[in-house]
Amino acid sequence: MMATEKSATSDLDWASIASTGGRRTAHEFVKDSLRRAILRGDLSGGTRLIQADLATTLNVSTTPVREALRDLATEGLITLDRHRGGVVRELNWQEMEEIRLIRHQLEPLAVRLVVENITEDQLRDAEDFREQMTKERDLGNWVELNTQFHLVFHDSTGVTRLAAILKGFEEASTVYVAQAQRWHPEIRRRADDEHQALIEAFRSRDATRAAAVMQGHAAMPIEMTRPEERGTS
Repeated sequence: MMATEKSATSDLDWASIASTGGRRTAHEFVKDSLRRAILRGDLSGGTRLIQADLATTLNVSTTPVREALRDLATEGLITLDRHRGGVVRELNWQEMEEIRLIRHQLEPLAVRLVVENITEDQLRDAEDFREQMTKERDLGNWVELNTQFHLVFHDSTGVTRLAAILKGFEEASTVYVAQAQRWHPEIRRRADDEHQALIEAFRSRDATRAAAVMQGHAAMPIEMTRPEERGTS
């Protein structure tokens, strides 16, 4: 049993959390299950994640658990500790403010490169992700699909370093995107509409329109939540 001051993970419906997805390695299974539990809010900030307990609960060895925790730490979802485990990170909305500030400067360059380089195959990939998102009911799955949707555009810039930077921001934003939706479920409809607008703008090579949509879209978790909710009032 994983001890936490907030909740006990033995109370979680792990069958529901871990059931989605196709064939995966044990490492991918553990990582996906933990990420989904964090994004859904099942594992809240401050929850302790102990390797041995997770291995027993998910019926795997400790090796894939250790690898999964390392990956989740790289994504910024947890912090590792010296006791063979980790802790789910508490939300710090100042981090999201910083991400918004930096993306505001990078997005015009990224949008210009996407307009110049994106292929019809990549646009179809984005459309496929958007279609899946409109049908998805699980918040954790939706947020992961949202990340994949945006990575299509980041990769299509053709600039590896820029795509890596934007991917890092995308992964760091996932918990804030998820929390904003838990507070305000109506955000999802706006996000779906803006995803369609992005696809249309990029397909028509309209950099001005794409940049306008992207700037507002990246700031949505902050713009559509209240300061008192974020603890920044």
